Amino acid sequence: MKNLKKILKFTILTAILLFFMYLAFKDIDFGLLIAELKKTNYFYAIAGTIIGTFLGSYFRALRWRYLLNPLKANIKMSSLFPFVMIGYMMNALIPRGGEVARPVLTAQKENISRAAAFGTIVVERIFDMPSMFIVFGFCLFFFREKISDAFKPYNIEMISLWSSLIILAFVLTVVLMLIKLEKTEQIVERLTRKFLPEKYQSKIHKIFISLISGFLFIKYPKYYFKIFITTALIWICYAVSTYLAFFAFDIKLSFLDANLILVLMSFAMTLPLPGNSAGSYYLFVKTALVSIYGINPETAIGYAIVSHLLGFLGIMASGFYYSIKENYKFSTGINEVES
Repeated sequence: MKNLKKILKFTILTAILLFFMYLAFKDIDFGLLIAELKKTNYFYAIAGTIIGTFLGSYFRALRWRYLLNPLKANIKMSSLFPFVMIGYMMNALIPRGGEVARPVLTAQKENISRAAAFGTIVVERIFDMPSMFIVFGFCLFFFREKISDAFKPYNIEMISLWSSLIILAFVLTVVLMLIKLEKTEQIVERLTRKFLPEKYQSKIHKIFISLISGFLFIKYPKYYFKIFITTALIWICYAVSTYLAFFAFDIKLSFLDANLILVLMSFAMTLPLPGNSAGSYYLFVKTALVSIYGINPETAIGYAIVSHLLGFLGIMASGFYYSIKENYKFSTGINEVES
């Protein structure tokens, strides 16, 4: 039964991936696409990948360090950066696999709670999503009509609004739980007693409290500015990476335009699909470049292929290197994700 579920899940996700790929490539002249790829200036594309994949990941590891400080102070960057890259690699292999592998690795090496470490990953996503929505909201002032026309079937504006409200409600709930931590523990204890068998009550209670501990940075205002700055630097690295790739294809767009393309890339990457969400990435990027900016389809899809593929190769190569260095076994990571 378990294997059947795995096969069914893989089949469904692969079918969705192929559907997006079909939509992305259905009107492409492959002869023109190959000609476009031959004349591409890969220097700019590679430079963008280095800034986005590696410098951006360094700042991500640095921000993560601030989130982990209440659990264990001053964890070395030489530990955290490899774990970030291994996490990216696992995400590329198994959708959302890195979100499990990264905290497990950190917990094992630094002797902290797995659940608390996972809580910091949840916090990361909470910071990443508003960053994306804020930039998207800013871009809407300039491109609202074109964005609506380009992505009418997906209703991105409504998705952004509801996602923002859900994130805000979640953050406020967690803050309230931390302020009233003793009361929260009592409520969790009562709920576990009421709905769970006795043998699970203590374990679930402990896991929940450990998970909430991942949000302990909220009690330390001294970290707020550092977390804000590193979050901004992460986004800037990704935006510069997106912008530099324009030069590889002689696409004459501005840095503001790069931010809008980056937002749509990010939307695409939130879909947990195989191949690092390649299909949705290609479709969203191509649709934006063609429908909003009037770029020809072959140039647009070429841009999407090169930017995605170089990023994918970068995280796979670095993740593989660090997994060997840290003695991290792929089979262990897969088992952790499946469990």
